Amino acid sequence: MNKEVLVSKATKKNWKRLNVDSTELQKRLSKRANKRFSKKTFIPIEYFSNSKNLEILEEILNYSKDIKTTIYSLGINLLCANNLLNSDNPYITEILNEFHKGEPDERLLKINLPSEEKDFLGIVYQSLLSEGTKNQKGSYYTPQKIINDIDFNPKSDMKFLDPCCGTGSFLLFAADKIKNPQNIFGCDLDNTACFIAKINLIIKYKNIKFRPNILNCDFLLADNIKDKFDIIGTNPPWGAVTNAKYKLKFPQIKSGETYSYFLYKAEKYLKNNGEMFFVLPESIMNVKLHADIREFILKTFEISKIIISGRAFSGVLSNTVTLSLIKKQNKNNNIIIKKDDKILNIKQKFYLNNINCNFSVLDNKDANIIEKIYSLPHKKLDKNSIWAIGIVTGNNSKYISENSFGGEKIYSGKNITYEGISDTNKYINYQRKNFQQTAPDEIYRAKEKLVYKFISRKPVFAYDEKQRLFLNSANILIPKLKGYTIKEVMAFLNSELFEYIYLKKFNEIKILKGNLMELPFPKAFENTNKITNENIFEIFNLTPDEINHIKSELLRYN
Repeated sequence: MNKEVLVSKATKKNWKRLNVDSTELQKRLSKRANKRFSKKTFIPIEYFSNSKNLEILEEILNYSKDIKTTIYSLGINLLCANNLLNSDNPYITEILNEFHKGEPDERLLKINLPSEEKDFLGIVYQSLLSEGTKNQKGSYYTPQKIINDIDFNPKSDMKFLDPCCGTGSFLLFAADKIKNPQNIFGCDLDNTACFIAKINLIIKYKNIKFRPNILNCDFLLADNIKDKFDIIGTNPPWGAVTNAKYKLKFPQIKSGETYSYFLYKAEKYLKNNGEMFFVLPESIMNVKLHADIREFILKTFEISKIIISGRAFSGVLSNTVTLSLIKKQNKNNNIIIKKDDKILNIKQKFYLNNINCNFSVLDNKDANIIEKIYSLPHKKLDKNSIWAIGIVTGNNSKYISENSFGGEKIYSGKNITYEGISDTNKYINYQRKNFQQTAPDEIYRAKEKLVYKFISRKPVFAYDEKQRLFLNSANILIPKLKGYTIKEVMAFLNSELFEYIYLKKFNEIKILKGNLMELPFPKAFENTNKITNENIFEIFNLTPDEINHIKSELLRYN
């Protein structure tokens, strides 16, 4: 794959305008390519049941041949250990021959493989794949802890599907309860993963002669599944490079996100009142890009549970969320949210009223307080206000220095505090034509403006009347809100109440313009030079109990 496809046309255009030389260009492309082209491998420790088996894995990795021969040899090893290789199940020979025509590695046949690992072949396969391959495929297999936390309990006669089954971690979990292996179905694009899933199921049901229903196909484009299922459970690819055909097949999904396609199509195969479990990145909760799939979920399913698990996968920085969904419409449903050791309850209808249908992490008490706040007649910051980002130099090391000669001070997000703008020792020679992106000078040099941290969980605004310059870690707002002075707007934005609203409704690590435009400024506000946290609470008619709850929640976040 050409690395340049990962860079937007606008970015490349800016680089060209700035005369970025070829050496620097390759360096930037390399950074952008990031994990997609990494040759590194790493061991998925979280996938082990017993970490002592790491020694056996390392022995295998030290002298393994190509991936296919290694997996084939270990598959035969496991079948032999379970007395299945020469059994009267005719499908075993078929499965082996379909996967590999070569000879097994004799050394790998003799290793004593751990019997307590549900999917040791999957661990080996994940350890052999490069980080780049995993990233491009979105291929990170589900740790047992994530599956255990889901707590789904299929009945023995139910039908189960994993539409991107990998090596079969969800399938094996379903197999603990489902008696008939022919009621378990899986699909995956990866032929090696499908082979491992088949071996795993044959060993799981060692006393039954059957051919596993594992299809090596693209579930999103396939039409060869005719069944409907009681339960669908999966960990679909996250942000994998998508096929252009998906956009044509699923025009309802505007985001182009792979896991959204899987969720949308999987619903068609789920029986009414059937359950569906999807392991997803935390971005599903509140990122605007995924508003389409959130709206689909809210209108199609009863959300029974949301489990927020933190970082669950080696080599993946995203936090993990598991959605438990029931195919029926019940907007009065009470959703259980599990995060850390805390359990929250929230009515599903609250999400439908959220901007972009955000899945806010809050309970019914928070929801009632927020609804009370928004019930007060209010106005919002809108597009009549002036919004801008700070200077994007395109190369800070080139244009920013600690030498004041010929330059002026340049500030960043870290200089913005509730107390004001702290001093800086950074300088810039402000020549607009040299920089990648700038706002109009009249914004930077406005008589007065507000600046705010961009990377932050809570709004932090400062007032600037000195026409200072800021880098793009700070954003700029010149509010146009009738009845409010610029400092009064800042007082509300910096208040504990607005911090609480922002944390509860949006739960972002960035302060986004679209979210700020949803904050409620009361219409009946009486101008005063002494705006405090306490009288802002009073303006919104909040009770002492509600105020104490808000303050205690802020202490928990901070």
